Amino acid sequence: MIEDQKSKQKLIEEAAEWIVLLSADDDLIKKTAKIDFDAWKSMSPQRQKIAQDIEQYLNAIQKLVQNPQQQQMTQSVLKAGLQSVNQQKNLHYGSMFAFALCFFGGMYSFFAYYPIAYLTADIRTSAGGWKTQSLKDGSMLKFRGQSAVNVHFSGHQRVVELVQGEIFVDVAKDKARPFIVQTQHGQIEALGTAFSVRYEPEFTALKMLHSKVKVQASHLGKQPSKPSLAIVSAGQEVILNGYGIQPVHDFNIHNEQQKWTQRQLIVENMPLSKVLAELDQNSQAKIIFKSDQLEKIQVNAVLPLDHTDNALKLLNSVFPQLRMYRITPYLTVVTTS
Repeated sequence: MIEDQKSKQKLIEEAAEWIVLLSADDDLIKKTAKIDFDAWKSMSPQRQKIAQDIEQYLNAIQKLVQNPQQQQMTQSVLKAGLQSVNQQKNLHYGSMFAFALCFFGGMYSFFAYYPIAYLTADIRTSAGGWKTQSLKDGSMLKFRGQSAVNVHFSGHQRVVELVQGEIFVDVAKDKARPFIVQTQHGQIEALGTAFSVRYEPEFTALKMLHSKVKVQASHLGKQPSKPSLAIVSAGQEVILNGYGIQPVHDFNIHNEQQKWTQRQLIVENMPLSKVLAELDQNSQAKIIFKSDQLEKIQVNAVLPLDHTDNALKLLNSVFPQLRMYRITPYLTVVTTS
């Protein structure tokens, strides 16, 4: 078993090195690498599968890099990865280091949609971490994973700008100053209440645990196709995106409370793709997967958010068709056999 694992790891490293070479600027290098890589893949079905998985995930993530600054950074990192292969090709982990550089260049916009905003935020937490922060009005924020906020308090309102990640908010009452959580998709206004908010570039997700809030969408300059205003009550969740406020749904308040108080993920008939997205929020290693491969697998489990490696092992024992590749200490790829 150990020898099989070592053999698989060696093939993963070899595939990663080929992919870095295929990203070179030099057309001759790319042409030669493609011929050699095709020959390498044809030697066994296992090589074909490993190469296909790594290529798919790398290509999917690189599509997230859209603006010129991100593209320039990614290209620079790819060049650094190629140079690392040339200089360190005799080292056991040289190719893995090169692939890690290549990958994290492509992950630029995924890890930090607003990299400057995250770095300059008033309060921020690192990947995999938890943090509780009391504000000067007595309100309390809990942070999960790589999250960041700016705090803007004045004489007439209290505003928390969520620029990345997920927070739990326990609002101190102040009738003279409404409490507002703001993202690029809109704002959530409350006087005295408790709720969680998760921000992703594509959407903002709200879960109400106590009382009510008023939600207002910004539409991001798009033609609105959904309501702009809504009242959301305890036990309800809602998504805001560029098109407005999506339909309100009920959710299990106890499960959400367990996430923030006991750091446990309780899931009931949840698609595996969503389970992995939740675990990724608290994982030191980035968890990469293709949603369409895993969304039909339903999960019922209680998983530890403080020990995501153990959670992945538990999922693997329940679903043996899963294949989990630890590419580097900072990257795990999950796919199916």
